[in-house]
Order: sequence, then structure tokens, then C-alpha cells
Amino acid sequence: MSAKDAVIVTWDDRYSVGMSEIDAQHQALFETINRLWSAIVGKGSREQILVLIDELERYTVAHFSAEEKFMESTAYPDLAAHRQLHETFVQRIAVERQGVSAGKSISLDLLHFLKDWLVQHIQVEDQRYAAHCRQDPQRGSGLSGFFKRFWA
Repeated sequence: MSAKDAVIVTWDDRYSVGMSEIDAQHQALFETINRLWSAIVGKGSREQILVLIDELERYTVAHFSAEEKFMESTAYPDLAAHRQLHETFVQRIAVERQGVSAGKSISLDLLHFLKDWLVQHIQVEDQRYAAHCRQDPQRGSGLSGFFKRFWA
């Protein structure tokens, strides 16, 4: 396998929260993490790596914001704690971006953290709000329209 094809995390149906819009966004996060990993393993330029970190940070912020708005709309009771977890993840990316911008090498630990955090977050935390929506089908019924409006 070439560095270009290197992956650190592969989507698996056990990561599905049962909401296609959210699953698609999670898959996009996996793809971005894999492209960043591939650039690092392939010894990509600092500029290339910064572009990918910026892309990951922007997409993550947008995804988390959409997810939090959706949780608000469904009266998810653990929203505040979930939001704090999101902030921790985004802060870790921001710290790494600042370090790379200042000339520091990117930490391979960052990629392992991102992968491990994202997989665990999806399998535990996101499954909790998905279950919350399944308890009352009305809660999740507007998901598709919600995300179309949010991402428009």
C-alpha cells in the first residue's frame, strides 16, 4: 500500500447512528482524517498538511454545530455535556494547527487521538442522542429537512 492509500480508520456499519444525514457527515470526517494521515505518512508539505487540518477543523465545527442544533430541536437532555465533548475535540485540532503553523511537526498522536475519540464518540455519545430520537419517532422525523436547511 502506498502512503497515498494509507488509512487510519475505516467506516464500518457498527458506527452508524441510524440517521443517514449524520452517518454521511461522520463518514466525511473519517475521509478527512484519512487524507490527513495519508499526507503525514507520505511526508506531505507543511502547507498541504495545514490545508487538511484547516479543512478538518472547519468541517468538524460545522458538523458539531449542526448536530447540537438538532439535539436542541429534539430537547436532548445531555446536550450541555455533549457540547463540551465537541469543544474538547475542536480545541485539540486548533492547538495542533497552531503548532504546525509555528513550524512544529504534526503529532502522530493527534491522528490516533482523532480516530479513537471520533470512533468512541460515535459509538457511545452519538448513539445516546440517536436512542433519544428513537424513543419518540417525532423527534427524529424532521432530521432530513433539518439538515437540508442547516447545510443550505
